[in-house]
Amino acid sequence: MAELPFSIDLIRFLADARTDLLTMVFSFFTFLGEVEGYVLVVSLIYVTYDKKLAVRLCILTLITMSLNHVLKTLIANPRPFIADGSYSEQWAVSQAKAQELATEYSTPSGHAMSGAAFYSYFYASVKNRHVRIACILLILLTGLSRPYLGVHYLEDVLMGWVLGISITLLSARYAESIGNLWRGFSHKRQIMLVGALSVLLWIITRTLSDSSVEDQPVAFVSYTGFLMGIVVAYPLEAKKVDFDPRSSTLARKALRYVLSVAMIMGTLLLLDGAFEAVSDDYSLLGYLLRYIRYALAGVAGIFLGPLLFVKFGLAERIPASSEARQPTRQQS
Repeated sequence: MAELPFSIDLIRFLADARTDLLTMVFSFFTFLGEVEGYVLVVSLIYVTYDKKLAVRLCILTLITMSLNHVLKTLIANPRPFIADGSYSEQWAVSQAKAQELATEYSTPSGHAMSGAAFYSYFYASVKNRHVRIACILLILLTGLSRPYLGVHYLEDVLMGWVLGISITLLSARYAESIGNLWRGFSHKRQIMLVGALSVLLWIITRTLSDSSVEDQPVAFVSYTGFLMGIVVAYPLEAKKVDFDPRSSTLARKALRYVLSVAMIMGTLLLLDGAFEAVSDDYSLLGYLLRYIRYALAGVAGIFLGPLLFVKFGLAERIPASSEARQPTRQQS
């Protein structure tokens, strides 16, 4: 598809107006809109506040990211500065990140779309005024960081915001029906369904893309891999561990958080080094290994972490008769 007539002049103006401080600030908010950034936020919610809400946020965001990938592939609008080949000089990102982003299309912005979905759902789920203000600011700053860094048009961000908030509204409206339908499947069938959808997403990408495997995006493999890990691990945690995220002291909650993040990120880093010796990311085998890596990271955070919390006295189990076992009441 031909490049859409979006405003490149604004992106050039922002590139010319960059300062080291602003670049550092917007790079931070861009990081928060990536998988690793969501790990930091979701882990905090999961191990200290409300694990059901954390899992819902995680699933909603990963599905939104996967849908964003499909839309990008269908619209096929190149990122700014791709056509003239100057993106490596114009984008305020690392060369390694530029190489990855160059394989992806621009419209709509994944950071804006997933950020709008995540933080609007969080906004609707928590009544705290300060948290809600933070949610609004994070939606705005995560999205606006992308044009500033040069990797998206402003129109990409606006479209992403609309789509992300729309997804949250739909999910809130049909959450009970979707939940009942999902719980109707056995755990084994849930795993098989996510696996089949992961393969389908890869087939769609391969079919719609004119490029070789080496030139295709890989980020969506991370999304579906993490989703698989959550689907595998969350029922296991509820059955075999069922820890109470609000139990214990503030110091132990902090220790749980550090341990949870370390387990997830450590799994990703260790397996990245091991798998890199086997295959490059941009290959069929690389896709599979990346999928496995993120799935195992999801299992580490959702199941293995809580197992260690209870084993070493960092958290208590939810009593069988406790009201805490009941589904979280969402304020929508």
